[in-house]
Amino acid sequence: MGATLNRLLRWRYYVPASLALMLALVGGSGIELAIRVGGWPPAFLAPHDTITITGPGVTSSGQIQAYALGAVRQPGVYVLWQGARVHDLIELAGGTLAEADLSQVSLAAALSDGQSVYVPRVGEAVPLERGGKVDLNAATADQLHNSLGITLSTARRIVAYRAAHGAFTAVSQLLLVPVSRTIYDRIKDLVTV
Repeated sequence: MGATLNRLLRWRYYVPASLALMLALVGGSGIELAIRVGGWPPAFLAPHDTITITGPGVTSSGQIQAYALGAVRQPGVYVLWQGARVHDLIELAGGTLAEADLSQVSLAAALSDGQSVYVPRVGEAVPLERGGKVDLNAATADQLHNSLGITLSTARRIVAYRAAHGAFTAVSQLLLVPVSRTIYDRIKDLVTV
């Protein structure tokens, strides 16, 4: 036995092999300790969150897109979750500018897909027209009457419907007011929500 031990100690790979075995034992002990205290696996080995791709031609359940404009820090289109509110959109847009007039904005209103939210400045009225179309959610009865050439009673019904049911989320909701199909067909391309 003494000769075998003597031969092993004189073996030229004895020191490197001993060091490798010692490092493996110390490393294994370190990993076991990390597992026990919750530090394993390290971040680069941990599973990553799933990335959801959104955009034209891709349906994404549970998500909507809304456009923030006016007196916000970063106007633009933002992806939000179903049930998001106007204040969530404004927060994603970096918040409001100092001159924003939030008294004209319904911060608690629910957002819908494709909706635009305009934050006016102090002393500014919410624009009646956006993109050359009359905003059903901003116009008064008189403005609807004058801009669209509809009767004042029809314009008042539109405003009353908006007050009772919240902001319009689609132009087709005019048929729920109700307006006649003839009036709807005449004004549907002149209005926006």
